[in-house]
Amino acid sequence: MTTVAVVGLGLMGSSFALALKQARPATVIVGSDADSTTLRKALDRGVVDSASADTSVADIADVVVIGAPIRSLRDIFAQLAGRTSGKVVTDMASTKASVMEWASAAGIDLVGGHPMCGKETSGIDTADAGLFKGAPWVLTRPDPVLSDLIEAVGAHPIVMDAETHDRLVAGVSHAAFLLSVGYVLAVSRRSDWPQASKLAAGGFRDMSRLAAGDPQLYTGVTRTNRANLIEQLDAIAAELARLRRHLEADDARLVELFEEAQAVRERWARK
Repeated sequence: MTTVAVVGLGLMGSSFALALKQARPATVIVGSDADSTTLRKALDRGVVDSASADTSVADIADVVVIGAPIRSLRDIFAQLAGRTSGKVVTDMASTKASVMEWASAAGIDLVGGHPMCGKETSGIDTADAGLFKGAPWVLTRPDPVLSDLIEAVGAHPIVMDAETHDRLVAGVSHAAFLLSVGYVLAVSRRSDWPQASKLAAGGFRDMSRLAAGDPQLYTGVTRTNRANLIEQLDAIAAELARLRRHLEADDARLVELFEEAQAVRERWARK
């Protein structure tokens, strides 16, 4: 019988614990979180079998899954230093290169991980056992134990080095958040926003969804992927400038850009 410790019982950690309980009822899941209310909820709702406010639960586990926010990881690695020998240790953070460096500095042999899924809401109250269904889950090196757990919760493992991961997610994930923030700020700072807000419906809802995400969580993400994000934002700014030039000139070729983007989106959706 495998014992899995989940350190950090927010959205991702609690969702993983719930999904694993459904898929492997015999697995013993122990949890850790610094917030006493979260711990109480995790026990009351059966998210974990036992819990502690510190990381001592890792001592009795075969596998340690760290679901805490990026800003907490260096402290958690320091707490786990010297206590993970012989255990499989992974994390769920949205960036990997800095996280891998922090773990290495603490003497922890981390298999970096990142499930490519989530919600704009955070915390244990929004935990969802189905969150990982069909999602890619990046691992920085092959590990059969983790691959088995990942597949058990409905995701599929993809092996990728940390630097490549950070470069790619800057485009397909993190830049989307910044664009959502920029869009919301630009629209809401107009003098006619009180009137416009009454008309906001599906388009605004879709574009603004990511901006509703946890600011502290995304601060950690953006600070640990700055160079890649700046490069991606420059590329997006160049495309926006091209769209603006076509629009200003009433250039008929504007539709070609719309068609190109539509085709890219449809090819991705078919996959």
